[in-house]
Amino acid sequence: MKKSIMTLITILLLSNPLFAAAAFAQALDKDGNAITWTFSFEDGKNVAKAKANAVKQLKEQGHINAKAAASTTLNKGHFAVLYAAYWVNGVLKSSYTFGFSSKSVEDAKSQALKELKKIKEWNEDQGYTVNKTGSF
Repeated sequence: MKKSIMTLITILLLSNPLFAAAAFAQALDKDGNAITWTFSFEDGKNVAKAKANAVKQLKEQGHINAKAAASTTLNKGHFAVLYAAYWVNGVLKSSYTFGFSSKSVEDAKSQALKELKKIKEWNEDQGYTVNKTGSF
């Protein structure tokens, strides 16, 4: 029994660094267009804290309208940020989408593209650019 408890405690202590959370937030202008984004990584699998810190970073930069945009509980992985500018009823709109993957940057790009396709006003003919990719 004593050995089992010690084993459990050891596992918990060693696995603690394996849990983390990451989040993106973006700043929007008065018309809902994306201006910029930020990334936050937190130990402890605390998605709410990662989101709050990403939003806080943007607010500290002076952005009034900042919101959490995407998050994950991966402790390490890859990310991709896509940017799209597209026309809606003669008005130019802009959006960032974000993707995470434990596999590869290419998979993270695919995840971000899936998110972009959810924007009903955007279509593939209008295109997009890869704003940033990386690992965490």
